[in-house]
Amino acid sequence: MTTLTPHATREVDRATVQRWLPQLGKWLLPPGASYGVQHTWPQLYRSDGKGRFFVVTDGDELLGHCATRIVTIHGSRGPFAACLVGSVATAPERRGEGIATTVLTAALAANAGDAAHALLWAEHPGLYARLGFVPGAPEDFLLLARRPLPPTPGVRVLTVADHAAAHALHLQKPQRVERDAATMSGLLTTPGMNALVLERDGKVVAYACCGKGADLQGHWHEFGGDDADVATLVLAGMHRLGLTDAIVLLPPWRTRLRAALGAGVIEAIQVPGPMHRSVGDALPACWIDGLDSV
Repeated sequence: MTTLTPHATREVDRATVQRWLPQLGKWLLPPGASYGVQHTWPQLYRSDGKGRFFVVTDGDELLGHCATRIVTIHGSRGPFAACLVGSVATAPERRGEGIATTVLTAALAANAGDAAHALLWAEHPGLYARLGFVPGAPEDFLLLARRPLPPTPGVRVLTVADHAAAHALHLQKPQRVERDAATMSGLLTTPGMNALVLERDGKVVAYACCGKGADLQGHWHEFGGDDADVATLVLAGMHRLGLTDAIVLLPPWRTRLRAALGAGVIEAIQVPGPMHRSVGDALPACWIDGLDSV
């Protein structure tokens, strides 16, 4: 058995990591997934993404991997820098050798000077607790069932012409990851996603996104506009997309959305939010939309 040390980890560029994307897809995505990692996490793996990639290899064979990106989050105490961590994976036959710990430790060290807070989405919390990560605040998911609904004027598919309006609505959110217009446009064209808008008097007043790559199918995971307009759009969107049920990721600051969705909400559940590790001040209250998750 090969003995691995932290020195076995190296950072590689996007061009290098491209050859391992099919392998990462097998490790990270459900069997038979229709969309690969570049569609599921475009902010990391697409050609215009801004990810950093850390690997452990044996020659050209990938044994372990971790990806990060630095973002500005607008939270309860204003904007702050954070390191989003994802795609922590180890070759199945090499698990238990400490590879994931090695590569994650190296990735955190490489980003330490850029952000005091790190957030990650974890399936196995115990691994990350050993590195100082703590559970995040619970997040509310709403199980939504389609109900009879009269025709809703103004609901249509989002087009390129709507990107600027959607970006303006994103900027109005009190808690969000900062995006420029180009990044927003790229995310709104993510494969595997349906994006709709609600238009009133010639103006887009709400947008909503359902599905994304292989990880958020059947989930309404990002929306902009006030709660009443978002509810109108999502309820009409269930019919437009032919969904009999779906999950709504409910940001904590959207205090009126559940009530606005009315009888369509058949259950509310809480799930753990992303784990986090902070140096110095505690992590401010914040929300990561589905399009920004890694």
